Amino acid sequence: MNYVKHRALIVEDDDQIVGIVAACVESLGHVSERAATQADAQAMLAAKPFCYVLLDLEIPLKPNGFSRIENGENLLERIAATSNGCGPKVIVMTSHGNKGHALAVQMMKKGAIDYVGKPFPSPPDQTLDDKIKEALGKHCRHAPGECPILAGAAAHKQEAPSVQPAGLTPFRGGKLIFHPEHVELLGRTILTAKGGKFSRPLLELLAKRTNGKYAAYTGNAVARELRCPKGQNDVAGYVKSLRRRIREALRSDGISCADQDVIMSGGPGYRLNPWITVEFHNG
Repeated sequence: MNYVKHRALIVEDDDQIVGIVAACVESLGHVSERAATQADAQAMLAAKPFCYVLLDLEIPLKPNGFSRIENGENLLERIAATSNGCGPKVIVMTSHGNKGHALAVQMMKKGAIDYVGKPFPSPPDQTLDDKIKEALGKHCRHAPGECPILAGAAAHKQEAPSVQPAGLTPFRGGKLIFHPEHVELLGRTILTAKGGKFSRPLLELLAKRTNGKYAAYTGNAVARELRCPKGQNDVAGYVKSLRRRIREALRSDGISCADQDVIMSGGPGYRLNPWITVEFHNG
């Protein structure tokens, strides 16, 4: 049987939460797509196979609709009824405080395989990463990071290559230099001494090498190293902010820089792209 990467469907109407969850999924080496409503999720599930679903219960039925727990519950029941146990595994995401546990247990009786509270836990509690790996380990008997549900999915359309903005030159690697008061890439300052409490430490961490290669870190590992108060939730935000700073700085010099061009994610975790060279200047 042919195997392909896990594909997750994130059913969530909060853009900030989607960013955190998508970064977590990507850090595990999986790919994800997003649905913001019950109707969108049903259409996407009918159009292509997914290995697992990360389901926020309180979602609207349609765009601009009112968010209700019942909408997520109905979606869960539809997935369970149509898949006959062979479809995507559903992990419920809940933010209902003291009622969250009881509600999640109720949803597991309706077909979910696990649940995780929001805001997402940090170590030593089970994190979102842990929940996904544990749930798939119990319910998917196959090589880590791959999914037999998606076997043969190569026939489905692949993502179209990104289109370079007109007039910009694609980024092709370069020198990242750490100065005492700033950090520059291709001679353009991307961080100053006031550029954020965790931004420079994060870049310095990713600049470390192991066996001649840039070290890779999961979101939880970065959170431990930098002592982030909200764990991997913070890390996803810091990476997103750094990527935006880099993109804006290089764009002013006529260079187009994609998210993975400097700080890579997915597979083993966050790491610098191999075409980046690093120097530390003391003066």
